[in-house]
Amino acid sequence: MSILIDELEARKNDYILVADVIEAMANATNSKPNDVVKYLNAHDVDEHLTVFYMGENYNFYQYNGFLVNVGNDANTTYFRMSDIVAFEPITKHGIFDDKQTPLVNDVYGRTYDISQYKKNREDDYLTSSEALDFLNHNTDINISSYDYKKLRDLARKKLITPCFYFSGYVGSFTGGHDNSLHTEIITSYFTYRLLTEEVYNSDDYMKLPNDGVKIYRLLEKQTGEYVDYDDGLFLFFEKPSNLDDAEKLKLTHMEADEIRFSKRELESYITSIQPDNDNDDYFIEHVKLVNDDKLKQLDSLKTENDKLNARLNKASDIYRQNQSEIKELKAQLKKVNADNAVLNEQLSNKIDAPADDLTLQTILDESHNEHAPDLKHAINLWIDLYINKGVGGGSHSAMANNWIYGNTGYESSTESSPVKRLREITTPLKDFGGQRPKEVKK
Repeated sequence: MSILIDELEARKNDYILVADVIEAMANATNSKPNDVVKYLNAHDVDEHLTVFYMGENYNFYQYNGFLVNVGNDANTTYFRMSDIVAFEPITKHGIFDDKQTPLVNDVYGRTYDISQYKKNREDDYLTSSEALDFLNHNTDINISSYDYKKLRDLARKKLITPCFYFSGYVGSFTGGHDNSLHTEIITSYFTYRLLTEEVYNSDDYMKLPNDGVKIYRLLEKQTGEYVDYDDGLFLFFEKPSNLDDAEKLKLTHMEADEIRFSKRELESYITSIQPDNDNDDYFIEHVKLVNDDKLKQLDSLKTENDKLNARLNKASDIYRQNQSEIKELKAQLKKVNADNAVLNEQLSNKIDAPADDLTLQTILDESHNEHAPDLKHAINLWIDLYINKGVGGGSHSAMANNWIYGNTGYESSTESSPVKRLREITTPLKDFGGQRPKEVKK
């Protein structure tokens, strides 16, 4: 907040809330707020004390109404402090000292500052996540960042206090043989010892202790029975009529996300850890902490860099191996394509000469009316000898004789007419004898 706004806020110091005065008298006399209003009205309070309200410009203006009609406006209307300490029906109950400090001495002999309730109401109460954001935003994150575990550790060290809000019936047992229950409506923030452990807990609900909870920050109450930090208190869904009823109506669990932290307390903690920036020892220590943190980050980055380099080298090896395999596969593919081209050409040639194949099949077809057996034998003989080369024996005559004996029904005599005829027909021109006449070209 700016200095100028602080100066305007200071104007409130000369005034006190009507609600705080009524509550102070109620606590001091063990009375109800309505009893206080009746008492003041009986002492002509409106003739001695002026009620004010504060405008948006921080100026105070007279309230148009009587105290008995203030009602809920008691939390937004004020008495002038100098008027309060001069009004004997109030001061005779020991509520304010000569320094105009709103101190209360209640019927139990306890003394406390009623302005604390006002401070409690003006405080902000942050959720766990909001508290973490507030701490991380307002502290040196280069040295340390806060999480739920560290938030719990701060609570363990009593540096901050987790609490939860409740407004309703609150009660305590008197104990002893005449055990009884006193309840009244209280608005407050409560806490208990094990609530600290719930800060770093993943459960959806937190169990309230069997021995009751403690008031952390009291906001509003009816009588002087309870004050800040009273413990052994129980919370109820509604007002119990007897002890048995109290056990049934007692609140046993709260949702975990109801945990709150006082912003003012967080600010006090942050202030306590703020170092003296002008101190040389602090500067050296701060630089050392920052450097140590940077070194840790550098080591972490180096480790990560080494891992990335290892992965990169492995990927490079795999890439080179794949490139070699790709090259080999390309060569194989090239050979396959070449072989495929040859086969395609051969197939094309066969497709281009279907008539020749049909003629040969016709010659070899034994069912044909004009089938010539020796012509068939001669063709097959020549194919086996000089294309398939499946017959051994040396000379043409010897190979022909062997083939004829194995593939025809002719007698084995080499000089029989059929054998001799087949042998001569299939003789290559280069093997013609000197006496064998050759075809004369015309």
